[in-house]
Amino acid sequence: MTEIMSLSVTPEAYKVFQELRRVKPEGTSFSKSVKLIVEEYLRGNQTAFECAFENILLSSDIEVWQKLINAVSVEDFKKIQLKTAQINNLINKRVEKCLK
Repeated sequence: MTEIMSLSVTPEAYKVFQELRRVKPEGTSFSKSVKLIVEEYLRGNQTAFECAFENILLSSDIEVWQKLINAVSVEDFKKIQLKTAQINNLINKRVEKCLK
């Protein structure tokens, strides 16, 4: 059964929630996006940014990526660059195996 929760949201938190609404994958509810991010954060495996990034990775919608890349801080942009470089390296290794 779904429950309804009311939150008192500071202006800073409101901005964060607005950003999540803007960059979450199409078809993913706001509550599911928050749930996924909070679960990973509580497990201590990832920072809040990494959790959000992982959630966005699931989306193939390029507009979501465009919004993220244009909106993040310089520090988080560098994290995205590093992660995409790692992914490209993995893809290149796979391509080499497939071409043999």
